[in-house]
Amino acid sequence: MNKNIIAIIALVVLSFGSIAQEGLVKANKLYDAKAYSEAIPKYEKLLKKDSNNAIVLSKLGDCYRLTNNAAGQVLCYGKLAESGRAEPIQKLYLGQAYMALGRYEEAKKYMEDFQSDDRGKIFSKSISNLIAFSKNADAYKIDSCSFNSTENDFAPTFFQDGILVFTSSRKKTAWINRKHGWTGNNYYNLYTTERGADGKYWKPEKFMRDLESKYNDGPVCFSNDKHTVYFTRNNVSKKNMSVEGTYKLKIFEANLNIDGFEQVKELPFNSNQYNCAHPSLSPDGKTMYFVSDMGGGQGGLDIWYSKLGSDGAWGTPVNMGDKVNTKGHEMFPYAATNNLLYFSSNGLEGLGGLDLYEVKIKADGSVGKVYNMGVPMNSSSDDFGMVFNEDGLRSGFLSSNRKRHGQDDDIYAFTVLREVKRGKDVKLITKDKDSSTVIPFAKIKINNDSVTTNEKGEYTYFIEEDGYYNLKASKEKYFNATDSLSARMSDKDEFEKTVLLEKDPDISLLAFILDAKTKEALPDVKITIKNMTANSDFDSYNTTATGDYRKPMPSARIGDKLNLQIKLEKKGYITKTIDFNHTITKPGEVKLNELLDMNIGRAMVGLDLAKLINLKPIYFDLGKSKITPAAATELNKVVAVMKEYPGMTVELGSHSDCRGAAKANLALSMARAKASASYIASKGIPRTRITGKGYGESKLLNGCACEGKLVSNCTEEDHALNRRTEFIITKYKEITKK
Repeated sequence: MNKNIIAIIALVVLSFGSIAQEGLVKANKLYDAKAYSEAIPKYEKLLKKDSNNAIVLSKLGDCYRLTNNAAGQVLCYGKLAESGRAEPIQKLYLGQAYMALGRYEEAKKYMEDFQSDDRGKIFSKSISNLIAFSKNADAYKIDSCSFNSTENDFAPTFFQDGILVFTSSRKKTAWINRKHGWTGNNYYNLYTTERGADGKYWKPEKFMRDLESKYNDGPVCFSNDKHTVYFTRNNVSKKNMSVEGTYKLKIFEANLNIDGFEQVKELPFNSNQYNCAHPSLSPDGKTMYFVSDMGGGQGGLDIWYSKLGSDGAWGTPVNMGDKVNTKGHEMFPYAATNNLLYFSSNGLEGLGGLDLYEVKIKADGSVGKVYNMGVPMNSSSDDFGMVFNEDGLRSGFLSSNRKRHGQDDDIYAFTVLREVKRGKDVKLITKDKDSSTVIPFAKIKINNDSVTTNEKGEYTYFIEEDGYYNLKASKEKYFNATDSLSARMSDKDEFEKTVLLEKDPDISLLAFILDAKTKEALPDVKITIKNMTANSDFDSYNTTATGDYRKPMPSARIGDKLNLQIKLEKKGYITKTIDFNHTITKPGEVKLNELLDMNIGRAMVGLDLAKLINLKPIYFDLGKSKITPAAATELNKVVAVMKEYPGMTVELGSHSDCRGAAKANLALSMARAKASASYIASKGIPRTRITGKGYGESKLLNGCACEGKLVSNCTEEDHALNRRTEFIITKYKEITKK
């Protein structure tokens, strides 16, 4: 299509005639005047005389390239490459020519060698991934149209009532034969056809002759109401010549009335210094997409867009950016009704020549991923200029020169046989978080879909390009796992996503509540547990006859820290409150009886209240008797019990170990006992119910004596057992609370 594309987008060059002149000077003059089709026979004649002339090979290769003759390019650029005289860009052109001929392995070498920009890398990747372009081959059916001519026919679009309008270089009449010096073909004009009652297309006729000019007209597009047409035209007059001495393509607007089209005018962003062509309107008519080589683009021809202002004027063009545009050429945009823009490019991954692509236009105007439409919509030749019928995007037309490898553009009808989803296949794999072993038959909820992995723990799921997916995986004896998924996670069309599930360690609390004296199981013990970390109630339970307590912790994991307050209550027994701080280190039961004293006792004379309420040791500063904050916390627990049991009298006994002088130990323990008793009395307990007595080292619990000549071999832990404060119940009487 290059010969036609550049003929359309490029400059109108009037033929120099048939002056019989040979030689390189004449050929170069035609070349410089962009009369490539006329220069070709001159260079071919020179090449016969000198088949290795680098200048002739280079110029002739360019002429073949600009008139879309792939075989000719292989001949000329190939000789230059073989002799080591090819420029890097000529090697790229040679690779592209091989691709256009479907000779991909020969093309690959030259693509891999091209390092000047990323096109070599892009085309090399295309060649290595050819099979990917055929994955939707069963989604389309392609048929050549009966109204094609022996000349170029392309860029179809719809006018009123299913009338098809297209661009063609077919002869106007037998006696008018004006040809384009660039391509050697006739200039382009607009033609129309429509399907008859028998399903066959009528013979094409000229479309709206009042639009016709002497030179190139088309491609074209229409407003939704069909009252306005936008079309491409060479504006040939000396005043419109560029500084290069050429005539650029421009986009024109015309209004339709009962007499035809009138009020033809240029769009405001046209220029004599660059081309604007191939207009296409968005479905709402507020955005025009078009092709231009104006400054500020990515290179070559780019796709731009302009917004229609509230005043009815088209705004400053905006380049569609490097997701769409490349160092090559992008052209023939077509805005469909499904927020997709279709266009052609020879700079993106493809099969060769121009390929058709689609890209989603998002609500904010940005674009998604560009997708090659693949075989059979694309071929190794040029494929471009498509349009959908007004049948819900189930069929349409495209343009291609696949029949003669770039030498004849034809229009083809296509039918969409099945929906082609644009996105990626993701292989989801469920694995154990710790062992990395596969978890088979796990359930995964993906947004609103629910799937189950196979025996290998795998499930392949299609995700759309712009979609965001929440995952929730579940499996018996595992915690639910949450994750997310999007196409942006990988550049590949297919990738893997591992979902890790953590095994449920089946944590539970286990306890047996026993009588502190008889060690018998206690029923009807109220167990109240509070989560101190979350400052929330954890559980409340009354024991059965077996005195046991079991509480599953379905969300607990290995390594979790438990910070619980456990309260044990039973009528006739001293209420016990226990602080439990524990890190879970293994699966299964957390056996509280192995970590805590879970026994409760009755209020009986002679029992140590400290043991009944799980009191922590009362610590003092070295050699001091002043109540510390830590000591006050524990003493407050005694106060609470004595208030609950007003008939209880307690002797607070302070004991020391054997180290130090006995007299001093006795005095210090007495001072500490009295200070502790005074603190309890200060909290509202009558002095008659709490007395303090110091025993020094007179009541050692073990054989750790060391007074006088005695030498103790006891450990620090042994001595610590003797340093204690006891709260012995000396009197107890049940008093019914009012």
